[in-house]
Amino acid sequence: MDENWQAKLRRLGVAKGTRHLKPAAQGAVSHQLSAVSPQSSSLEPQSLEKLLPGMALVEANDAACYVLDKVYPLSYRHGGDGLADLLAWTVGATAVYLQDPRLNHLNFRDFVFLDTETTGLAGAGTLAFMVGAAFFDGEALVTRQYFLRDHGDEAAMLALLDDLLADKAGLVTFNGRSFDLPLLDARYLMNRMHGRVLGLPHIDLLHPARRLWRARLGSCKLGSLEQNLLGLQRSHEDVPGYLIPGLYHDYVRSGDGREMARVFYHNEIDLVSMVTLAARVARLLARSDSDDHPVDLYSLGKWQAALGLTAQSEQNLRLAAAGELPLELYRKALYELGWLLKRNGRRPEAVPLWQQIAATTFEDVTAHIELAKFYEWQKKELETAVRWTEQALKLAGNTLVRDELNHRLARLRRKIKD
Repeated sequence: MDENWQAKLRRLGVAKGTRHLKPAAQGAVSHQLSAVSPQSSSLEPQSLEKLLPGMALVEANDAACYVLDKVYPLSYRHGGDGLADLLAWTVGATAVYLQDPRLNHLNFRDFVFLDTETTGLAGAGTLAFMVGAAFFDGEALVTRQYFLRDHGDEAAMLALLDDLLADKAGLVTFNGRSFDLPLLDARYLMNRMHGRVLGLPHIDLLHPARRLWRARLGSCKLGSLEQNLLGLQRSHEDVPGYLIPGLYHDYVRSGDGREMARVFYHNEIDLVSMVTLAARVARLLARSDSDDHPVDLYSLGKWQAALGLTAQSEQNLRLAAAGELPLELYRKALYELGWLLKRNGRRPEAVPLWQQIAATTFEDVTAHIELAKFYEWQKKELETAVRWTEQALKLAGNTLVRDELNHRLARLRRKIKD
């Protein structure tokens, strides 16, 4: 837009966003609302500065944005967890699971927890109008929220965020790998700025959360994990995430900060919950024990087996199988443990596991087949191999499996005759 048009718009009183928004005359507002409700004064726009004490307008990169800090002592309890719990664990405990050796020898005190609130879910025009950051400072956790009064504040917010990250060792997000970090990186690019967000070691809590708790809890959305794992219930101040883009658009049009204050609360709780969730993840990865839920131990053991962490996997799968698992998961735990032992040349130790599976299933014949193989090829006890093959044939319903079993049975009988 050229300067002449900008000048004309200014003379007409047209302004972008809320930074130049002037309150309407008191009498005019009262007159318009008095016919609607006797509580008309409560409907007048309220500024964020009044609603959120401590908010400051901070300048950077020839622009300015709102910044709001809150300080939590490390003794603060968030649901069933304390903020200090995370500092008992090293970041390195997660390195092998997240397959990022850069995480070794780092300290959670040097990480930033990051969460964005945006104008939408996708597309080139999507904007992060709020970036929340949490970090440890001495004996406290600080939550810092950068907020755009309108789109023109973005360069300031990005510059301030990059300044914060300059002396930090890494990032923690929840679904940040797929959403928050690529979005912020794109916004730095759009503003012709260099950002650090993609260059730092990064822990995305969504992925270990799914690995560890989906089998037991189902949903691994942050809100579900708060209720079902962290023992946290948000207050009435919260706002559903799907409403947030619309609330921001309303704020930019009206300048009324009441609903935006709820978005600040939503973002702040997200940040603090990530701290306590990270503590749960780090503790379980570093030191699981028999007090952990057996379903979680099964999930952890299965993950460890896939990563080749044989000793840890065996320990957790045995603990899981010794706990109170649903029958289906009990069989899965025994299968995982059996495959683990077989892959490591310990077939005789897997035999009791396959026998337990065979005794608790009337459909799956995989354990029967493994037992038949073991007694045919390892123990050379052909009669026993025949019995397991015959038991499998009684249960098998799949034609392909029956063909294989009949072929095995015929071969065994020939061996016995020879």
